[in-house]
Amino acid sequence: MEGFTLFDTVVLIGYIGLIAWIGSRFGKDQHNPEDYFLGGRKIPGWAIGLSVMATQASAITFIGAPGWGFEGGLERLVTFINVPLAMIVLILVLVPIFHRAGIYSIYELLERRFGPATRTLTALLFLIARGLATGVVLYAPALVLAVVTGWSVNLTIIIMAVLAISYTVMGGISAVIWTDVLQMFVLWFGALLSIFFLVTSLPGGWGDVFSFGAASGMFNAIDLSFDPSVTYSLWAGLFGGFFLHVAYFGTDQSQIQRVLSSPSVLDAQRSLLIGGYLLIPQMLLFLFIGVILATYYQQHGLTPPDDLNELLPRYVVNAFPSGMAGLVIAGVFAAAMSSLDSALNSLSAVTVRDFYSRYLKPNASDAHYLKASRLATIFWGLYATLFAFFAGNLGPVIEAVNQIGSWFYGALLGTFLLAIFSHRSNARGAMAGLITGMFAVWAVSALLDISWLYNNTVGVAVSMTVGYLVSLTAPAPSQEQLSDVMMAEAAPDMQAVLASRADNAQVIGKEARLTRRRCIGLFIWFCIMLGMLALLQGWANEWWANG
Repeated sequence: MEGFTLFDTVVLIGYIGLIAWIGSRFGKDQHNPEDYFLGGRKIPGWAIGLSVMATQASAITFIGAPGWGFEGGLERLVTFINVPLAMIVLILVLVPIFHRAGIYSIYELLERRFGPATRTLTALLFLIARGLATGVVLYAPALVLAVVTGWSVNLTIIIMAVLAISYTVMGGISAVIWTDVLQMFVLWFGALLSIFFLVTSLPGGWGDVFSFGAASGMFNAIDLSFDPSVTYSLWAGLFGGFFLHVAYFGTDQSQIQRVLSSPSVLDAQRSLLIGGYLLIPQMLLFLFIGVILATYYQQHGLTPPDDLNELLPRYVVNAFPSGMAGLVIAGVFAAAMSSLDSALNSLSAVTVRDFYSRYLKPNASDAHYLKASRLATIFWGLYATLFAFFAGNLGPVIEAVNQIGSWFYGALLGTFLLAIFSHRSNARGAMAGLITGMFAVWAVSALLDISWLYNNTVGVAVSMTVGYLVSLTAPAPSQEQLSDVMMAEAAPDMQAVLASRADNAQVIGKEARLTRRRCIGLFIWFCIMLGMLALLQGWANEWWANG
């Protein structure tokens, strides 16, 4: 692209070099698998929260969400409106149990509860699903590089793969999180800068945006249709998207691994609060960029590219001042590498912890496992690279990632919920429920015209129902299997009750009250966000009708 100058190129190379240097510095402090995968469990909650947000604002969101907004306005925001509610479940249920267990891989918990077969199957499903999704994550920045340079996408995939794998092998989870903190601010800066240049390029400024958006129905974020075939209805977002995000943030190793790296349960909960409050505004920001881009293209009589993922990168390269374009594109690259290294790091963790150290080398040294972890990272980088060649056929990249997960996440979440809430469920039921839940998702998708968001609801419902009923055909689990896994032992209120006879009862009681206040705050935030969207939609429709 002629708009990408030599100065932009220098900024791009310099910024990526800086991020790689930061990652390598953290890599020097790694001496064992706990350092590599969990940062020694010393990372503060606020940094973990920003890291999670940076992953959500990665190249996937930066190039995918504006394409969503360009095509459908704010309608797809309902996919994320449920996030505060999902975080409440994580804060109350999953995080206390996972953190208390002292595990590397969350699938270790399923072995304690249901035995090794369940752990192996769920870990294998994670490797398949996350490995495929990582290919999509790799495709996104490669597409940006192709737009900027004019090279073929396949060539840029290879270039990005080499960079990402090298960076990931050098850095562990500490490098992932601390570099993500920097990416967070760079990408938000790029998004706000894009809005500024777009709006100032329109003759009527914001008036043009609201006129076009209202006339085109782009502010209609809330569709109250009960038709299950409506992909982005409010009900699909609430009942389908809710389970998607509980499963994604709570049972996907690439996400929960960061939470496990925090020093305490309260720090882990604090990290989730950041996502609970900021993810909706963040998605609204990037979707709104798509609405402004649609206004810009309409006013200037431009034809959009066939691939809507290219919309914002093309605009940045052509419209931003020299240097600024390089910084924003560099931020996309660096954020993409951060997303990749977190995914590859978690894939490596599950490979080594759930398979290699159990079946091949059960008694090796920490140095050996650290070396094996880095080799596993290289393997999964190559796996993602191969799938990235086909990712361009999946449509908007952000939707492609979520759809891949929807085939597995619901059934997987149902298995974890059985482990935590049901004293009667056992290994036979867990395996039957997991397999039947995934089959049910496939059947519903193939036979019914239904929103893919409901896949997660179907998976959870079927896996829990079948899992419990099949469990009744086998002996109940032993007390040892239930110990330290059940929800009753991890709930903040139960902790306070059990500690009422102890010297630290007052401290634990304060933690329980803090947890409840955090959850109430998230629920209020959810109501505020939903109300604001309803007001915006009502105002836009009334304004256009009277205009």
